Amino acid sequence: MFGGITVDGFLAFSQRLKAWVDSVLGSIAAVMLLGLTLFALLEIVRRYIFGVVFEWGQDAIIVGMVSTVAIYFGVTQIRRSHLVMNAAVALLHSRGHYKTVGMLKICVSAVVVVFCTAIGVTGWSTLSYAWNRDLTTYSLLIPLWPFYLILMFGFLLMAFIAFLQLIEDIIAFARKDYLNTEMELTTDV
Repeated sequence: MFGGITVDGFLAFSQRLKAWVDSVLGSIAAVMLLGLTLFALLEIVRRYIFGVVFEWGQDAIIVGMVSTVAIYFGVTQIRRSHLVMNAAVALLHSRGHYKTVGMLKICVSAVVVVFCTAIGVTGWSTLSYAWNRDLTTYSLLIPLWPFYLILMFGFLLMAFIAFLQLIEDIIAFARKDYLNTEMELTTDV
């Protein structure tokens, strides 16, 4: 017990929080991606059939798509479905190197925390620069600072989720859960 919080209580909290992020941000990203794809198709029809386009349409689609991907960073981290090198992990697991796989998961989670936190925190200067200079897209209609803010949020959320997973991986390693579990279909090692 750490400060009134049990290990099992932390694990339950972590699972609930990750399920909420997965459902809410996953749904927001899916709706945004669908809407932007339909808007892109509308722009194609408008351009090639009617010969007109929205001046800001291409900028909105590009910035929107990249923002959607940034929002989805946390969801991919929850599922551990980014940077998957499943063949190497499956080989180690199949040969009985369960402890090595458990240690690799801890190391990778720690690297993700450090890397994503560094990108998220150092992005503040870019965000403030875009705010102070009132930077816009090429069409001059869409400010860039919300895009940078969403990008920073995506990286920091990914770092936070990886931090929760790091603690979960350490707990699982300490409990020797790696001996009792089947190989996960995806892992970020």
